[in-house]
Amino acid sequence: MVANAGIFEGKPLVELSGDEWDKLLSINLRGVFLCYREAAKIMIKQGKGGRLIAASSSAGYTGGPNICAYATSKWGVRGLTQNAAIELAPYKITVNAYCPGSVDTPLLNRALEYLAANENTTVENVKNSFVQNTPLKRLAAPDEIANFVSFVASHESEYMTGQSVLIDGGLTSV
Repeated sequence: MVANAGIFEGKPLVELSGDEWDKLLSINLRGVFLCYREAAKIMIKQGKGGRLIAASSSAGYTGGPNICAYATSKWGVRGLTQNAAIELAPYKITVNAYCPGSVDTPLLNRALEYLAANENTTVENVKNSFVQNTPLKRLAAPDEIANFVSFVASHESEYMTGQSVLIDGGLTSV
């Protein structure tokens, strides 16, 4: 089971409403919890083990300005993943998360639009800045993330659990 849904809201902490906070955490963190819980129930009942996988983000490691709610939700996915991995290991269920950096998707485009407006510049300038700050000097293609998820879903990764793996072109080092 792959929990891949997520939204982005870029706003300074002092301008973020409680409703905006709740909506973002509800989708990005509570959604993963519900997916993990329901899929785990089925996997436990079937007795064959399984794979639970969730989308986190490099922002779940580093945070940043104007992304407090988003980064918090992604840090939460990492914590949930580690704890669920421990609880579900006796059932041969592995639980892992992937933490992409800048991936060429509609979600990134929304973030770029927000940042461009906030910094009084163009989307292209912000995008170029992301690319220049990434050691590999490019955005990730969606297929590159999907290939990693396929590996984590396979039997080849059956000894891997409780991990949140960065796939960000070398941007984040922990």
